[in-house]
Amino acid sequence: MSFSFSKSLVLICLLGLCLQNTASSQAQKSGKKALLIGIGHYPAEGGWATINSSNDLGLLKESLQAQGFNKENILELAESNATKVNILKTIKVDFTSKLNKGDIAYFHFSGHGQQMQDKNGDEVDGLDECIVPYDSPKKYVEGQYEGERLISDDELNEALTEVRKKLGPTGHLIVLLDACHSGTGTRGSALARGTTEVMASKAYVENLNKKSLTKEFKQTEQDNSSGSSSKLAPFVAFFGAAQNQLNYEMTDDKKVSYGSLSYAFSKNIVQIGQETSYRGLFDKIRNEMASIAPLQNPQAEGDLDMEVLNGKALANADYYKVLSVIAPDQVYINAGQLHNLFENSKVAFYPVDTRDIEKTKALVTGTVIQSKAAQSKVKLDSVIDPDLLKTSWVFVLEKSIGETKVSLRILIDEQSVQNSIQDQLNKLPFIDFKKEGSDLSIEFDKQNSNKLYLKTFDNYYLDSLNIALNREINLKGFVSKIKKYAQGRFIRKLEMQGQDLKLSFKIIPSNINANITNVDELKELMPDSFGVKKLKVGESFHILVINNGLKPAFFTILDIQPDNYSIVIVPGERQTPEEFRILPDQKLFIKDPWEIGPPLGNEVFKLIASDKPMDLRSVFGTRGGIEQSPFEKLYKETMSDDMIGTRGSRVLNLGSSEIDINKESFLIYE
Repeated sequence: MSFSFSKSLVLICLLGLCLQNTASSQAQKSGKKALLIGIGHYPAEGGWATINSSNDLGLLKESLQAQGFNKENILELAESNATKVNILKTIKVDFTSKLNKGDIAYFHFSGHGQQMQDKNGDEVDGLDECIVPYDSPKKYVEGQYEGERLISDDELNEALTEVRKKLGPTGHLIVLLDACHSGTGTRGSALARGTTEVMASKAYVENLNKKSLTKEFKQTEQDNSSGSSSKLAPFVAFFGAAQNQLNYEMTDDKKVSYGSLSYAFSKNIVQIGQETSYRGLFDKIRNEMASIAPLQNPQAEGDLDMEVLNGKALANADYYKVLSVIAPDQVYINAGQLHNLFENSKVAFYPVDTRDIEKTKALVTGTVIQSKAAQSKVKLDSVIDPDLLKTSWVFVLEKSIGETKVSLRILIDEQSVQNSIQDQLNKLPFIDFKKEGSDLSIEFDKQNSNKLYLKTFDNYYLDSLNIALNREINLKGFVSKIKKYAQGRFIRKLEMQGQDLKLSFKIIPSNINANITNVDELKELMPDSFGVKKLKVGESFHILVINNGLKPAFFTILDIQPDNYSIVIVPGERQTPEEFRILPDQKLFIKDPWEIGPPLGNEVFKLIASDKPMDLRSVFGTRGGIEQSPFEKLYKETMSDDMIGTRGSRVLNLGSSEIDINKESFLIYE
């Protein structure tokens, strides 16, 4: 795609951006303005699936306002109003007219994406990437509809270039498109925002495979030679997936679906620190996406080394504040799901300017009874002076960290087999049955009606079994694999931040560090030009751990593979947990190398720090051990029959100051 920024891939797989408003006066001063376009309910005759774009816009508005965007400066264009004519007019006229030199502008599209025949020959693959307005049907019908109501990358580039001109070189533009086009097809059951059906004639599509295009992607600023590009605002653009991937929706713990990149951006923009670059923000988005959308490899381009919001981002505080007192024993606070604060979390209210909660008595404690995107309702354990509450600082004592449920659908036509599977799995309360968009599926082998497969939504085969001639089915093996998948998925999403325990780690490729002996000279795995970190099957790497906290810490490292199978890689089989202790300001290089192997996809490493040694290997039956760390107890509990086999999923609480979790992700490829 090209926004005259870079023909390289701006519509590649569109995504979703956001920011919100905390103080109207500050928003006015900072000049933060946004245009949000969302289409979820296309006309039935157009052939497009219904998606959850309205949820995206609601989430984006909250997170934008949390970052100082005045709600009066957030324009919306939604559903049937978002035709091609209206979209282009709104960008070029309505939105652009509101902008001033030096403003920060955010543009978002949430809807379907599609490819169409390249009209001007500027695309390497012979196809233009397009966003799909409300009035553009899915099918190509020669002589009747050939894509004239799609908005191509060239047209969107032209419109957004006008925005950049209005902003000038002291402003900047952020673009997020939560839609997709793809060249591979929907491999799984998750809801995708796009289609593999190209808006072009059959002959044109067939001829694409015969083309040999050698033109490279280039900067396409038409007036570079005259210097007029220096009058344009810089830009940054994030993409939810690579060019050969679809962009999938994700579902949160409340069963609400969002565009995966919209959610990842929203969550991280509200927690961003000051002086953070867009490259740093994208790194957080990339790690988040590896957990919630493992099929996708998000990408980025533009001026990524700019500070987020021109250095005007509102810093994430260590504490939260009371938004309003709604009853003698109930208040709203300014933190919610995007801050990893969920229902049943325990919070405490302290006098203003409290720095050490261990040495200060709380004014009152409470429990989160309703968690929204960026705010929560708290029920107090007792009633106190509302004036004290309004000025208090709110700290999290215990975070509710989610459930271990997974969704599953049975794709079996044979009624007796379907009933047998349903009867056995109905007894397991950690399984949610769904007809669409499930995590897992059980289905017949297409060539063998006596063989069943257990598959993930992204087509990883977890297990198989042969059905007896009498059609009796024993699902014991499937249940074990479902539990293992549930645990990996739970750990993949788990996030905790310590107060005094703050560790980080780097992946150190062996091939570029072979002759380096000084730990400060080690070169970490770096992203490519689109922000993707990659390791090839057969390559090896080391890990460098750094203690940025105030206390010594013990640590373990988990590897959550693309199929959600999780293993402990630190400590190793012949090592003890006590060996992995790191002092403040220390850098610890783990000399033993690891070699990359399949399965292919997004790998996630999680480093868990604790003030006590922990041995999670006993969970896998490799060795015993005394439960010493609170995280070890939590981790074992997620796999116990008492937790997941009989009582079902439940909320787990763990003191937020007891552990610290840091994660890193990378793409494994051949």
